[in-house]
Amino acid sequence: MSETSTGAPDDVNAPLDDPRWTVQWADGPVPDQRRLRPLIGHSGPVRAVATATVDGRPVAVSGSRDNTVRVWDLATGEQLHEPVTGRTDPVSSMTAEVLSVATAVADGRPVAFSLHGDDAVLVWDLATGRAAGEFVRLVESAVLDGRRVLLTLGADGTLYVGDLLTGRRAAAFPSAAGLAMLDGRRVVLTVDDIDVDRTVRVWDLGTGEQLARSLAVVRTVALDGRVLAVTAGEPDQEERRLWDLATGEPVETPSAAAALSGGEDRPGVTTLTVVHGRAVAIGLDGEEPRFIGPLALARQNGTLVRTRARETAVLDGRTVALTTEADGTLRIWDLTDDRRRVNGMRVIDAVGASGTEPAFPPGPEQDGDLWRRLSGRGNGPSGSGPSGSGDPVLLTVEQDETVVVRDRATGKPVGPPLTGHTGKVWDVATAVVDGRPVAVTASADHTLRTWDLTHAQAQARTHAHAHAHAHGDGPARTGHTGTVSAITTAVLDGSPVVVTAAADRTLHVWDLTTGQPVTAPVTGLEGEVTAMVASVVDGRPVVVTAGSGDTLHLLDPVGGEHLGEPVTSHHGRVLALAGATLDGRPVVVTAGADRTAAIWDLATRRLVGEPLTGHTSRVTAVATAELAGRPVAVTGSWDKTVRLWDLTTGRQIGEPLTGHTDWVTSVATTLVDGRPVAVSRSRDKTVRLWDLATLRETGEPLTGHTDPNGPMVVTVGGARPALAIGQGQAVRFWDLATGREAGTEYALPLPAAALGAAPGGRLVVAFGPEVTVLRPAAG
Repeated sequence: MSETSTGAPDDVNAPLDDPRWTVQWADGPVPDQRRLRPLIGHSGPVRAVATATVDGRPVAVSGSRDNTVRVWDLATGEQLHEPVTGRTDPVSSMTAEVLSVATAVADGRPVAFSLHGDDAVLVWDLATGRAAGEFVRLVESAVLDGRRVLLTLGADGTLYVGDLLTGRRAAAFPSAAGLAMLDGRRVVLTVDDIDVDRTVRVWDLGTGEQLARSLAVVRTVALDGRVLAVTAGEPDQEERRLWDLATGEPVETPSAAAALSGGEDRPGVTTLTVVHGRAVAIGLDGEEPRFIGPLALARQNGTLVRTRARETAVLDGRTVALTTEADGTLRIWDLTDDRRRVNGMRVIDAVGASGTEPAFPPGPEQDGDLWRRLSGRGNGPSGSGPSGSGDPVLLTVEQDETVVVRDRATGKPVGPPLTGHTGKVWDVATAVVDGRPVAVTASADHTLRTWDLTHAQAQARTHAHAHAHAHGDGPARTGHTGTVSAITTAVLDGSPVVVTAAADRTLHVWDLTTGQPVTAPVTGLEGEVTAMVASVVDGRPVVVTAGSGDTLHLLDPVGGEHLGEPVTSHHGRVLALAGATLDGRPVVVTAGADRTAAIWDLATRRLVGEPLTGHTSRVTAVATAELAGRPVAVTGSWDKTVRLWDLTTGRQIGEPLTGHTDWVTSVATTLVDGRPVAVSRSRDKTVRLWDLATLRETGEPLTGHTDPNGPMVVTVGGARPALAIGQGQAVRFWDLATGREAGTEYALPLPAAALGAAPGGRLVVAFGPEVTVLRPAAG
């Protein structure tokens, strides 16, 4: 048994035939190969999702109960802009909840619409992430002083007067309550909701001037068959006045004093509004105002109903939507499905490869009624989407919180459900990413997930085959019951194997090719294994483990025995391990919390030479390689440096390698273009490559991985070396020869806990208690 090394083939610069990875075998449920990257960032249930294309890039727009709308680049999984929110109530300081989202192409630009809990529909420019307006309700079209105007009502109750010719806002009246004709002029009545007395005001629509203000009601009584109100005098008058609330006319007799002293009280009236000597409205405490007298009202009951209105309307026979923008412009969007209209708006649910046409024939749910698209979202809908073969499919959200891909023609499922969300799936949309049709699902588990819909039928066959391979006719296997924390690979009796250790304090050995167990599990491990390496000592296979303490343990993976007493390292805590051969003898190099590294002879279990000193903080990572025929070690530390050591002399080679701006968390070694390099990863969210012969950084730092604490490994098969990094519930790959991200990431149902490189360019991935071996699709 011997540990495999990360070497480089002769065709190291050959291009990857297919950068995808497929499952060779899995211990337990097979990860769904359709699962792509999760989109993580919302802090509340995600209720709605829609897709669009921005500058040629497919994007998803999501709305969540965390009150934010977010825009995601589906190719990278990154957010394009800062999250945006709806209005915040100035009294309660509560921000309106996002209920649903929809997307459209308007004037050739992609926009998104969000419906909020305060009934507002906001418009967002997807290219900039900025607000582009707010939908308003069309109340009526009218002529004021020879001008054609549109009267529109915002979600906050503001009545806008917009000039239809110029589109400019002529006037705005907050808290509008009713429209009327008064002395041949159009007027609007408003109610100051913030005021305790709910003051009613009357305004001339044409001039925007206030015609009246309310007077405080001293007393309301029933007297001589009439209901009378006594008001305080006008500001320039001292006497009180008496009003008939049935006609709105002033009453000269009896006197106000008589009304104050007699009659039966009629409580509830707090204010009375007088226009041109006539009472036209009464303010009722806690209620909408009552309109009285000869006032001719333009709306039923004199009020503008503020129930949730359809934000689309018919204007001159055309279906339109209206928005008011920050600069006061009133925009009219033509929703008629006529592509020849320059100022038209097309509502979209899915985006084709061109970014302009849906990838499937539009159905009745995709007509021009934007309000239907908004109000129908977020309640477990079904959506259409393209299949990889060009045949349209239907995506349905089922009661068991899964999404089923169905043949649109037959309605039958195509492949297994899309599972993985841990909460209710609220919405689903489709898009095309890098030429592949994908689905985007929104869930109450605070995430969105993306799914590859290419060749759904073939995917189903692949899934069934892989599942049978993992659970098929062979002998039953018992895997780990705790999270796998360490992986190494080796050769046992001439066959490559995978060795895994987990929080259940067991060690398992798996045949790399078949996934079958090679030996009985090794039990009784002392605590969690955080680092592990395999070797051969005196012809006997040995696994060396380190955990949360100061000791090294040597185990026989075949017989399940602990080989001798633990070796005390004096590091305080062993943080990393790497195997090597020194003068023909197997050794391990340890990295410790005491700021040193050390070399241990596995046969004698003794320290070789003095500790390797030089780091000024704990040494967190170590890897070994050969440089000019001599064994060397590469270490990384919290002191932000990478250092190279000659294992024969125990001395540091050259100066520390600097460039990282935070702790170094992982190191690895490999060959790139035939030259030995070290790969270092840091909490500064970069990966750097170092030429070990020149001790210089090569190329630009690799970025795009946001989790600096996930596992990292370099694997090499029949192509150039690939760097694999665990990023939460996904594994992402970089081509070290080009510095570019290689292929698609591999998504997992749980966070990647450990990675291991295996012969043939294969990759061992552990997530939770499960172990999966991936191989390049072309391999």
